[in-house]
Amino acid sequence: MQFKNILTISSLVALSKACSFLPDYPCCSAGAEVVYEDDQGQWGVENGEWCGIEPVSQAACWAAPYPCCKGNEVVYTDDQGDWGVEDGDWCGIVKDNTPPKEEKTTTKNNAQPTKTKNNNSGGSGSYTMTKFEPVCTVNTDKTDCVAAWKQCGGGGMEEKCCQAGTSCKGSEGFKQCEPDPEAELKPATGTGPHGQKWCEGCNVTENQGGFLWGYENGKACEIRMCECNDIFNKEYDPSEYKYPIGTKEGTTTRYWDCCKPSCSWPDKAPVSAPVRQCKADGFTALTNYNAKSGCEGGESYMCSDQRPWAVSEVLSYGYAAASIKGLTEKEWCCRCYALTFTSGPVKGKQMVVQVTNTGGDLGDNHFDIQIPGGGFGIFNGCSAQFNTPDEVWGTRYGGVASRDDCEGLPKEIQESCYWRFDWFLNADNPTMVFDEVECPAELTKNTDCIHQ
Repeated sequence: MQFKNILTISSLVALSKACSFLPDYPCCSAGAEVVYEDDQGQWGVENGEWCGIEPVSQAACWAAPYPCCKGNEVVYTDDQGDWGVEDGDWCGIVKDNTPPKEEKTTTKNNAQPTKTKNNNSGGSGSYTMTKFEPVCTVNTDKTDCVAAWKQCGGGGMEEKCCQAGTSCKGSEGFKQCEPDPEAELKPATGTGPHGQKWCEGCNVTENQGGFLWGYENGKACEIRMCECNDIFNKEYDPSEYKYPIGTKEGTTTRYWDCCKPSCSWPDKAPVSAPVRQCKADGFTALTNYNAKSGCEGGESYMCSDQRPWAVSEVLSYGYAAASIKGLTEKEWCCRCYALTFTSGPVKGKQMVVQVTNTGGDLGDNHFDIQIPGGGFGIFNGCSAQFNTPDEVWGTRYGGVASRDDCEGLPKEIQESCYWRFDWFLNADNPTMVFDEVECPAELTKNTDCIHQ
């Protein structure tokens, strides 16, 4: 991972227009690249100097040199447009937010605010942006802790400590530092270089100047770049693959809505039997394939054993809803596909899924993996099936936010919720390549469905 050099700008020269939110700094020109962001706003660099990037509504404001209004109360109208007054100064009303015009008796002259705007205001000073090196070890007094996936013991080697979020695992012949949800996840400092809490996982939501950020439990957090970088770049030996790497590109998402699977209805496809459906207990099979879905007030639900599990470090089995380009539900129901992930922390891992459902909101070559606590999506049958509050299942799109949240789910599906954070490394919609494969018996025994 590369980091940009420290950038220090001093003695700023005033430009023709100061930013409304950064009065001591000039504004960047329209379309400037964001190179840094803090609680003051977004920053760019032009002509070797820091400049502030106005919000879109300001950068494109027709009222320049006056700012655009945040609200939409019109106090004056002329041939330029509608005007308001905010913070003691004139501002232009954004036309898309303009309410129906009313007759105004006020003139611009007698409505002039007492505070006038200095259109050429600028300033001088300095602003320093400091880059920090990431903290990698669990204990600051131990500088020899081993990185993720590196040897930490075995074969006569004295066992060494592992970096945050990993533990030394393996046999007497060879041990390596592997991701471990039970291991200490935070370095001794407790916070990252920007003062925010370290992320528990490695799911990156933003890259700011080479620093990676995540979002967990409703708050931004800093990615443990040393540990996660090793995980991101782990390379798997081709001999570890049980299935061939696919040739078709696709995307994945996750869900768990508890609804009756689409492939459980009769006559959907030429199969040995429709996908097994269950009563509200999640395990008792319903033999009436025309039973109404629990998501529509009926008694038919997704069976609780149609969920993912790890076969090895590199392979998992599971189930998914799908939409495959060039095929129809008649052709993909109960077929199996080997997905080889190509992005995120699971890059290089494989998962074989049997398609049991169809998503009307899915695009081409899109697999929506069934993961307990993965988010309801459009429908919610889980609250009724398990008689639980909606909130224990997390957000409608995304599901539970942390491994600890899995403990709030019904016990019979908690293990597969943990799978998302342990084997799947909380990957967020990773891309993949895929191809059809013969369905493993381990998958079809939970569905009773084999495509003919």
